[in-house]
Amino acid sequence: MRDKVILGVTLSIVTLLTLVIYGFIDAQRGVTEVETQREDAIVHGKRLYAQYCVQCHGPQGEGCIGPALNREIWRPEIAGEKNANYDEAARDFIFNTISRGRPSNQPGIEMPHWSVNENGPLNDEQIESITAFIQYGDWNRVIEDAASATDLSAELPEYPGFTGKDRVSKVKELLLAKGCLNCHALGKGGGRIGADLTDVGSRRTAEWLRKWIKDPKAMPATQRGPNLWLVGPTATVPAPAGVPANLTPAPTAQVFQMNTTYMPTVPMTEEELNLIVEYLAKARTSTK
Repeated sequence: MRDKVILGVTLSIVTLLTLVIYGFIDAQRGVTEVETQREDAIVHGKRLYAQYCVQCHGPQGEGCIGPALNREIWRPEIAGEKNANYDEAARDFIFNTISRGRPSNQPGIEMPHWSVNENGPLNDEQIESITAFIQYGDWNRVIEDAASATDLSAELPEYPGFTGKDRVSKVKELLLAKGCLNCHALGKGGGRIGADLTDVGSRRTAEWLRKWIKDPKAMPATQRGPNLWLVGPTATVPAPAGVPANLTPAPTAQVFQMNTTYMPTVPMTEEELNLIVEYLAKARTSTK
């Protein structure tokens, strides 16, 4: 009888230990599956970010036309550790903003409605992937998926106040030599890493462009991207027909976060800088 009791107790202990071990293994399997799904989403999100978002938010999420996305408070983890400063509302805010877009009063600029539910090109799974990348991904790896520049042989557009094929051709030679068109689109050709410059004269003055090109990293955050709204009369050439005259950038009361730009300082002479600035300051196509 005593042996039977001992055997029963032993079997009960073995069964209990088996259940505990199985539960632990199953829990670990669940964690692994969640981590794997997240990693897959991050990889997919990185590709989508490089395709749809990089021109406005920068190849490192630092902010360009739109505000910075590489914000510490939006990261649930930093270096594998829980982020004590994480904003719990970040995930929903990012997802909803991507889905629904945001307006802007700068000519030709707005945050598009990306969701298929808003007549955009992205489904919820794709938007979830971009959100996962913004929150967990490595910003230094976006450039891996950035598209190469195309149609570099295309002629640059002529603009009112800057005409003449010889002068426009000289500008193109400079932009190619300095590598500008590897990142920036202008007219029919160029890259898709930096902001499209085809209509930049509708958003920025010659003074602003000169300061930016000479030393991009020295530009204060309050004078970048969405922190500049268009008010007052233009100080440059008259606007083409149909384009509003209030084209001078001025600081907005609401300061959007902008982090250190990816754009390098490109060495050039004053003569080269003058020509590029003159051309870009007159680059206007917008009728908004």
